[in-house]
Amino acid sequence: MITKLRLLMILVCTSILAVSAQKDSKPWARIYIDGKFGIINKSGLEILKPEYDMVSDFQKNAAVAIKDSNVFRINIHGQRMPFIHENEEKGKIRVFSENNKFGLKDNKAITLCEAKYDYIGRFVSGKAHTFLNGKMGLISDKGIEIVHPLYNNIYDFDKGKAIVSKDSLFGLIDDKGIEIVSPLYNHIERIKNNNYLVLADTIWGVLNENGLELIKPKYAAIFPSKDGWKTFLNGKIGLLADDGMLMFEPAYDNIGNLDNNIFIVSLDNKYGILNKKGKELVAPRYDFINKFEGGNALILKNGLWGLLNNEGIELVEPQFNGIKQVKDNFYKAYKGSMQGILNKDGVKVIETKYHDIELF
Repeated sequence: MITKLRLLMILVCTSILAVSAQKDSKPWARIYIDGKFGIINKSGLEILKPEYDMVSDFQKNAAVAIKDSNVFRINIHGQRMPFIHENEEKGKIRVFSENNKFGLKDNKAITLCEAKYDYIGRFVSGKAHTFLNGKMGLISDKGIEIVHPLYNNIYDFDKGKAIVSKDSLFGLIDDKGIEIVSPLYNHIERIKNNNYLVLADTIWGVLNENGLELIKPKYAAIFPSKDGWKTFLNGKIGLLADDGMLMFEPAYDNIGNLDNNIFIVSLDNKYGILNKKGKELVAPRYDFINKFEGGNALILKNGLWGLLNNEGIELVEPQFNGIKQVKDNFYKAYKGSMQGILNKDGVKVIETKYHDIELF
């Protein structure tokens, strides 16, 4: 009985591992290096080596790949299959092939574009990618060439603009094919308000929607945070807003999340506060600032506690051994063995002269 149970457990574990391995073996990411595309799985193994001029997204467990002007369909195991064009005989336009080249015809079989491309992709919002001699361009559903094939990749359009890559550098074009930013950055990432984070060699900056540098590349890193983008320079931290606009330059060792319209910051083991626009209300001078609750925060200096409001006004200078918020927006204050009560504005309503005060 024990032997059978062990055997059953082995079979179950083997099945689980097999399913897991099968999932890991599926396409997970498209890779790009030196102008060529490939596919890897979750384990980082190359399902398709990066030697293709183009690899599309997977649709119905197959992708389109181009190599040396030849078009293939690739299954999830990286194996080649017969090519069938997705747009053929669909809608008002039809992609046709002639002498291993592709063109466009309308629904009346009138040629809109001669067969001259190595491949024409799926039409989205009236535009499709074209491929020729290992480069990508754009064509309209009227057969008009928007962008001659000269990029390694044209990414999806968003608000009329698309990121493009050429020779492993990145730029921007608009939906009319006009180059807003020539490919000169090592990375471009779209953020809010159609602004962009950019990497130039090893430093980061921000472009606006017109491709102009809002912030000239200068930061060692820009990381997303709850309240925008944290910037790093010379060992200090700063902050950009969600749209990449400057809030404050790297000047602190740490920045807390925005809470009660306040950022708590620290520098050289001292704490201060900034308002929601990044203006310094209190320079780092306290040993600790607790979380703001009800518009106030506890402050610690030289072992004594006080109260600070979210406008940076010190309501109670550090003088108590402890302060604890209690009901009705009051605070219990401790001095030595005695207790008193402060109101929300830090005014002492009961002197610290009792051994215990318990609110009903």
